[in-house]
Amino acid sequence: MSQAALAKRPTTKGKTKRAKIDRPKYVSYDHIDAIGEAALFYGFTPLALPHIHPDDSAEAKKISEGEIVVDHDDHQHGASVRLEEKIALLRLYEREKMWTQSQPVMFYYRKPFVGDRRKPNPHESHHGMEIIGTNKSIAEALLIQAALAALKDAGEKDLHVEINSIGDKESLTRFTREITAYYRKRAAELPVKCREAMRKDVFSLLGCDHEACRRLAEECPKSINFLSERSRQHFKEVLEYLETLEIPYIIKNALVANRDYCSETVFEIRKDDPASHPLAIGIRYDTLARRLGAKKDLPAVGVSLALSRKTAKSDILKPSRITKILDPQVCFMQLGFEAKLKSLRVIEALREARVPVLQSLAKDKIAGQVGIAEKAQTPVVVIMGKKEAMEDSVIVRESATRSQDTILIKDLAQRLKKYKV
Repeated sequence: MSQAALAKRPTTKGKTKRAKIDRPKYVSYDHIDAIGEAALFYGFTPLALPHIHPDDSAEAKKISEGEIVVDHDDHQHGASVRLEEKIALLRLYEREKMWTQSQPVMFYYRKPFVGDRRKPNPHESHHGMEIIGTNKSIAEALLIQAALAALKDAGEKDLHVEINSIGDKESLTRFTREITAYYRKRAAELPVKCREAMRKDVFSLLGCDHEACRRLAEECPKSINFLSERSRQHFKEVLEYLETLEIPYIIKNALVANRDYCSETVFEIRKDDPASHPLAIGIRYDTLARRLGAKKDLPAVGVSLALSRKTAKSDILKPSRITKILDPQVCFMQLGFEAKLKSLRVIEALREARVPVLQSLAKDKIAGQVGIAEKAQTPVVVIMGKKEAMEDSVIVRESATRSQDTILIKDLAQRLKKYKV
């Protein structure tokens, strides 16, 4: 479809009243703080406090007893990921028949979940964002960008991303075989305690703080060298998003995820201080739904965040402002990978200017995006295709008059300032 044809599609005839959005019972806009506000701007729906059922905890023990993410932290402080939380979210997805909604679905929530028996750290507040229903690399990029925006809004500074990929099942099988052989040949160099840990989970050695383990981890096989072609392309795209967004990142070979249900990308967001704990941990867990009895995999990726209560800005948003964020007057559409790469720059520029945007970045086909725009009947549609992406510009179209012009991304916020909240 040509750019001219694309620009003519979404429109609003006259002063048609916009459809009222029916909020499901599992959605709650209570207690939206700085983290929640950033999530709303990126299109995440806030959940009422999720519930961990005893069956979820029992199922988690059946699936895995290992650590979720292996690194140099014990996770008593900072961000952490819990398997029973992911199970509870997938149960909610199934129970509420969310597969009938436009995919993917995107959630923001606060922790601890109802039914969580762990004693919370009184000095930290914990949050999460989840994207269920897409295996595309834009999901990881969106989570990373939204998490960074939320952390910065909450007062955190000097942040960077540490990232790695363990790939799909094929990739992980090859990597596990190679790294197991590597450590078996060098078992005599390991402390007795670490040799015992190796028998249970060889990945645990990658995060061990013992001097011998650190030295061996630097020389051991790297997971990214065993990626299948599909996984290599997926990880390449995630890194391209980070580079386009100018997000500082480090590929950390020792950062791996739980083999029992995780796949592809794993990442952490940290301060530049090497002694600091992770402020965010993200994993993809596409295979978990099948482990829980589903007939096929359900693509899912999420990030868990932790904030020091001393740093966090905990202002509760006024209901009127929340309502405006939830009813954006601007719809953004993109066509082509080049436009998708720069799409998050557009969303972030408008978020910083406090202009809410309706978007469906996970969709590639224009028809689905046009359908969302027509249903929402937004007064303004912003469009980016390959040509615009190359020129750092967008098409801005007034729905009522069908008038349009092309402007630079850097000037977009000023053009749309009357729609800010």
